Amino acid sequence: MTADVASDARTPVRQIVVLGLPFLLGAFSSSISGVIDTAMMGRYGSAELAAVAGASAIFDVLSGVVLASVVGHQILAARFAGRDDPAGIRRSLRSSVRYCGGLAILLTLLCLFGGGWLTGLISDGHGDLRRLGADYLTARGPTLLLLVPFSLLAATFNAYKRPRYAMVASVVVNAVNILLDWLLIYGPGPLPRLGATGNGLATTISWLLGIGCLLVAARRFGLADLLRRPGSGEAADFETSILRLGWPAVVSMGLDYASNAIFFAIIGGLGEAALGGGRIAFQTMVLIYGVGTAFSSSARILIGRAAGAGRVEDFPALWRGTRLVLLPPALVLTVALVAAPRSAALLFTSFPAVVTAAARAMPLIGLCALLIAWTLGNVSVLRALGQTRWDMYGNLVAALCVQLPLSWLLARVAGFGITGAYVGVVGYWLVRGALTEMLARSGIRRETRPAAVAEDDGVLEPAAPMPDPRA
Repeated sequence: MTADVASDARTPVRQIVVLGLPFLLGAFSSSISGVIDTAMMGRYGSAELAAVAGASAIFDVLSGVVLASVVGHQILAARFAGRDDPAGIRRSLRSSVRYCGGLAILLTLLCLFGGGWLTGLISDGHGDLRRLGADYLTARGPTLLLLVPFSLLAATFNAYKRPRYAMVASVVVNAVNILLDWLLIYGPGPLPRLGATGNGLATTISWLLGIGCLLVAARRFGLADLLRRPGSGEAADFETSILRLGWPAVVSMGLDYASNAIFFAIIGGLGEAALGGGRIAFQTMVLIYGVGTAFSSSARILIGRAAGAGRVEDFPALWRGTRLVLLPPALVLTVALVAAPRSAALLFTSFPAVVTAAARAMPLIGLCALLIAWTLGNVSVLRALGQTRWDMYGNLVAALCVQLPLSWLLARVAGFGITGAYVGVVGYWLVRGALTEMLARSGIRRETRPAAVAEDDGVLEPAAPMPDPRA
């Protein structure tokens, strides 16, 4: 099977939804696997659960860095696919393997030789937890290396509008991980009872199998033959440096983790109930963000393909379509969380004090739902156009200049507690949404001006849906 070139006359909204559903299913399978994984360790032992929880928090930061480094190839693959230039994708893959692979090697070595020290950053230096966390990170560390080929192959398939391959591979990874967790953590029958080490080893083996699934898909799709085809021969008129496109995403990801740690330090000073309620509210926001990201990713791919094909007149229609997909469901969530905050909190816990604290934050999370949808629509434009630095700047200003100082002032100084802390979060999304709106408009104007010199570029009107070559 090879990439086809059939046109796609579907509306932008339909294209975004159809392309985004596999992303959504893959994300849900990952969430379910994470919940089951935690439950298995919780039934094995309290020390093992604490060690894995602390080490996993460290591993999430490291894996986030690796995944952020792949952003450059995600952008370029879509653009080169849009202009039918497989040679460009081939060059992007080679550069990404060097950049992302080198970074993954360094972080893997850190897990293998510094796992105890890393766990100690979270576990407050307890010897048993450091040892268990070190064993876990030693077994799971190689996953960082496996993330590179998996993510690069997935990004290439996505650029050719084949997200189902990565979705199936993700479902296989998560299903096998659950099975191997049971076998390697508990050691039924003759199998060894490995505990935390088995948990990490299960993850590594399942990701190795996931790469195997993508390699099979690549063979069926004819990806190797496709990428051997010559390119258009025309020089690209956009940024093609993987390093320049990728480093802002890495910095932005690091900023997110750092600001979240400071934010929870602010909430932690309010008491145990506030910390528990704050964590529930934050996880609700993360879930909303994850669902929105599935569809904003599909919009990024479609806008990137249009940019590569030179169909700049499609940008406003696709941007508008992204909002039509994201905003209505976000509005429903906003109404639900504002109208029934206590019911939403009871879905997570039954402890009265924690429920009360979470219920105070839930209406503000409801407001964030609309702002998140607005922001993600804008971010999809910025990333598709290769403006990763603009996205980083929006995140930087909103987090450091708005969220953290506002949360501290309202929660700790003014005495509004968890409500004041989450007002700062609302401020973050409001400012980031406004900044990315302005930057996205500016980016589209810059791209469309050469193609429409005679038109007034002060108002962005949606263009009629244009045929979209399907790979």
